[in-house]
Amino acid sequence: MNTKTVYQYDLAGLYQNPTQADESPLEPGVYHIPARCTETPPPEDIPDDKWPRWNGTEWEMVNRPNPGEVDDPVEKLKAFLDDNPDVAALLNN
Repeated sequence: MNTKTVYQYDLAGLYQNPTQADESPLEPGVYHIPARCTETPPPEDIPDDKWPRWNGTEWEMVNRPNPGEVDDPVEKLKAFLDDNPDVAALLNN
């Protein structure tokens, strides 16, 4: 059975890895492309701070999340409520 390389992305469209598509046993030359895959390869040169994202027609480079910069969600909520006293007042009712 013949295979061809395709490129897998997650639900957000972020590139994950290459994988293989199998040729149809009933239709030579037709390949069964797995879900969330494209035949278009991602860019070869990817900066460390970027991540290829499939937008449905092409790869675009988006900022790569930095786990070291993740804010504490409780602190983010406190800051939001401090900046939005009307929302804080709704929560106190």
